[in-house]
Amino acid sequence: MNRTYSAIIAIAALSGLAACSQETQDDAARTADLAGDDIEANAAVVGEVIEEGAKDAAGAVSEGAANLEQHIEEGDKESSGPAPILGDDLNSDKAAPND
Repeated sequence: MNRTYSAIIAIAALSGLAACSQETQDDAARTADLAGDDIEANAAVVGEVIEEGAKDAAGAVSEGAANLEQHIEEGDKESSGPAPILGDDLNSDKAAPND
């Protein structure tokens, strides 16, 4: 009789543990799904922040380049003249050496 009660108690305990284990597994799966959703949402936000930062940086570079071009044009007061590319007239202002 003691064995029968012990067996019944053991079966009941194992059934309870199996049910508890299944519930724990379900909770863990649900938690993992929610964590995955959070990670996905955070990745989307980070992607948007990076994209906006890249747009802002591109705009700043473009504006800086335009300002530099304007500054160079305003500061360029010299008129361009012929450049001695071939070297034919490099020493034209010097007296010819004695032969």
